[in-house]
Amino acid sequence: MVPPDFLKRLGAKPGDALLIPDVTLRVFAAGANVLSRPPRRQKVRGVVFRPARRVDLPRDLRAYRELIREDGFVWAVIPKKSAIRDLGRDVTFEDVLQAALGMDLVDNKTLTFTDEEYGIRLVVRKHLRR
Repeated sequence: MVPPDFLKRLGAKPGDALLIPDVTLRVFAAGANVLSRPPRRQKVRGVVFRPARRVDLPRDLRAYRELIREDGFVWAVIPKKSAIRDLGRDVTFEDVLQAALGMDLVDNKTLTFTDEEYGIRLVVRKHLRR
């Protein structure tokens, strides 16, 4: 069961535009304007995604970095170490951090999504914001 204040924990407010491509993650954004595909010529407040493969992570983060507002965020929902094998995904915290730092994104929060997964919030470095 998702806590009622989960949207706030994500760093969003009711009505904020959030891109959440994975349908199973949308339950965590109750109250937001949830989008399944990137909007044309508009920025979103945030992105919540589940990276499936380590090799795709830099490409995905680069694309999502371009979609968020300057004060926005990207949540990468990854398996806990104990669940990596069970979930069949090879993305780790270190992988996310390495890819993010190369795109001027920094981690500033983690949050448990399920018993097997947690998220890492990435934001644009402060000195790069207007």
